[in-house]
Amino acid sequence: MKHSIKYWAFKLKYLVALAIFVVAIGFVGENCLVNRIGQQQEIAKLKGEIDEYNRKFEKDKATLDALKHDPDAMKEVARSRYYMKTDNEDIFIIEEEDE
Repeated sequence: MKHSIKYWAFKLKYLVALAIFVVAIGFVGENCLVNRIGQQQEIAKLKGEIDEYNRKFEKDKATLDALKHDPDAMKEVARSRYYMKTDNEDIFIIEEEDE
């Protein structure tokens, strides 16, 4: 039995409408699912960076607190970060070359 196009259009109208809806939501527009997945990955990456900066902040805050209250901490920071020395010692800096 041969059916006309009108018959098939009427019979499959909900399936066609559903397919158009899925394509529109999934792939077309600014808020499509593909963009949303990319945005979620970017958010996860940025949250990781925020955690890293918070750890650095806490470490620097502890160092600053130690510098304010402990005079030996100032010597330690000066020696480790700025390679300063006292009058009666020598400092040798050894850098390894990577191949």
